[in-house]
Amino acid sequence: MRYSVFAGGKRLRPILCIASGEVFGAQEDQLLPAACALEMIHTYSLIHDDLPAMDDDTLRRGRATCHVVYGEAMAILAGDALLTRAFETLARNGPESLEVRLRVIDEVSSAAGTMRALIGGQVMDIESQGSEVSEKKLEEIHRSKTGALIRCAVRIGAIIGGASESHLQTLTVYGEKAGLAFQVADDILDATASPEDLGKTPGKDVASGKATYVKLLGLERASRKAEALVSEAIDAARQTGRDVQVLEGIARMFVDRKS
Repeated sequence: MRYSVFAGGKRLRPILCIASGEVFGAQEDQLLPAACALEMIHTYSLIHDDLPAMDDDTLRRGRATCHVVYGEAMAILAGDALLTRAFETLARNGPESLEVRLRVIDEVSSAAGTMRALIGGQVMDIESQGSEVSEKKLEEIHRSKTGALIRCAVRIGAIIGGASESHLQTLTVYGEKAGLAFQVADDILDATASPEDLGKTPGKDVASGKATYVKLLGLERASRKAEALVSEAIDAARQTGRDVQVLEGIARMFVDRKS
C-alpha cells in the first residue's frame, strides 16, 4: 500500500478537493481527510488497472508497478485495502457535522461505483476494447472512468466548505469539463511523451486496441478540444463570483502538463 501511495504522482484530486473547499472558506484540517481518501481510491484504481487481467502494465509513476514488485495477489489485496481504508478515513475524520460527513461519504461512494463512476467507466473501457467507438461513447467512458473522481473532488471540497446548491452545480460543471480535458491531454501525452516524462509506458492504449481522443480526432483536433474544455471549465468556476484563481490554474495545468 505504501509503495504505491508514496510513489509520487500529481495528487490532482486531493489538490482539487482542498482548492475547491478553500474557495468557500473551509479549513485545511477539515479537507485533508477527504483529500487523502481520494488519493487512496485513485491509487487503488491504478494498482488494479495495471494488473495483467486489465492493462497489464509494468511501469507506473516512474517505477515498477505494484504487482511486478509484490505479485498479483498482494497487489489485488493492496488495492482492496486502500479502498477500504479510504472510507475508514472519511468516516472517522473531517467535518464535525455528521450530516456533512455522511454527504461526503455518499459522494465518494457514488463516484467510485458503477453508474457514471470509476468502476462503471472501467467496465465500458474494457468492453469497448478492439471495437469502433464514437466520440460520444468515448466521452461517456472518460466522464466515468477518469472524470468521476475529479468531479467528486471538486464537489466534496465545496460541500465541506458549505457551498450553496447553485454554487455546487456551477463547480460540478467545472469538475466535469476539467476532468474531460485532463483525459484528452492524457491521450495526447500517451501519443507524444517519453516513458521518462510520462512515468508509465506510452502508447499502451492504442497498442491494446483502446479508443483514444488522438486516435479518434487526430492530434491537432484533440489539442483544440482540450483547450476548449479548459476554457469552459474556467468560465464555469468564475460564475461562482468567488476567487477561483487556484482552480483556474489547476485547469490550465491539466493541459499544459508534460507528464
